[in-house]
Amino acid sequence: MAFTGQGLSVNFKTTGGIGLYISLVVTLTSFFTLTTGQQQPPQTQNVCSSRFEAALAPQCFESYGVNFTGVIYVLSANRSGGIPPTYTYESFLEFLCSVSMQDNIIPCVLGQMQQFNSTQCTEQDRLGVLGRGGQLLAFMDAICGAPCEQEATQSMIQCYAAIDVNPDAILSPNASIADDKYTIVGTNETQYENFCNNRQKLFSCLSPLTATCPGLLERLYTIGVDLEAMEAATGLLCKDKAKFFEGLNCFTTPTSSVTQCRQSTETNMREVLVGRYQTGAVPPSKYMDKLCESKLTQVDCELQAFAQSCDPDISELRTSVECAILPRPCKDAPAFKQVYNGLCKKVTTPTPVTNRPTVPSGGPGKVPGTSDDNGSNRDDDDDDDDSSACAVAMSMSVVIVSVVLNVLW
Repeated sequence: MAFTGQGLSVNFKTTGGIGLYISLVVTLTSFFTLTTGQQQPPQTQNVCSSRFEAALAPQCFESYGVNFTGVIYVLSANRSGGIPPTYTYESFLEFLCSVSMQDNIIPCVLGQMQQFNSTQCTEQDRLGVLGRGGQLLAFMDAICGAPCEQEATQSMIQCYAAIDVNPDAILSPNASIADDKYTIVGTNETQYENFCNNRQKLFSCLSPLTATCPGLLERLYTIGVDLEAMEAATGLLCKDKAKFFEGLNCFTTPTSSVTQCRQSTETNMREVLVGRYQTGAVPPSKYMDKLCESKLTQVDCELQAFAQSCDPDISELRTSVECAILPRPCKDAPAFKQVYNGLCKKVTTPTPVTNRPTVPSGGPGKVPGTSDDNGSNRDDDDDDDDSSACAVAMSMSVVIVSVVLNVLW
């Protein structure tokens, strides 16, 4: 996967995580020359992007008490700018990344991007505004993420690789909370049997991440992935192969009711994404709530549609799986408890597994019964997978924000 911005082209398959971060930062700091106090005279064709840059610091940072030279210092890996004298690096980062400050800054930046994304600007200039604003938001998302996310994402990919299962079912670049998770165990018998036969190994490998990197779990929730919930749901799916494939046949047979549900879901999801990544109408702290609202509406609609076209026992399986696999915020938050209970009152969802084989020393990313330090069970080209995993982890925030912005604008 490649990310291309103005003056920037990075291939995530071949670029290591730290190198990617530094190269993007250098590009970013070359865009924002506000801290020098010596901006170059704007070229006529770039007047909008120059005005956008000039407005960012006073409008979206300093108006909320955030010193922009400190922001540049953080984003540039200490290469430019400086931390305000009343802060340490850690306290400034905590201030910048606080929920209330993110809810102020991010919608403001998006609002400025909208203001300068007008017909008065040339197409090239509008792309410049999008590139500058998108990269700034992506970096803020990255630096405010949990430091453990890179290693934890790599561990997830290694857990899947150890049982020869493709993680794209939950970690594809286009993953969404609206995705149909019924097929996470596979779409044919070979995939199904391999996943189900190795299911316990997989979740024994993944389970330590719940404790070691809760920050990653929060990010995974936004694409509909809850590791504990997924373990419970796949237990249901792996219980009866014949019923699973009977359900798969029914659920993949299009009906007008299901089609209408999915069209409605697409509209709802676009509204949420536009609010979060384009207009700023959905502040970061409300994003998960909006996703849950859309997902619960989707589940309600589709369960009713499947009940019209599938056998009752198959519909019951679908209901059980949907109720089990919903991310924790969509089940436990007081705002959704009543809706969730209404959807799931007729089925019993499995409780999370607490007793499992001990994970070997080395923690997450190690499957019981496989070698670790020597890597004797790994192929030579697994180094490429590790490099890719590292890049995917480090660039996850950049990809999510940048890709969404490019799609929406």
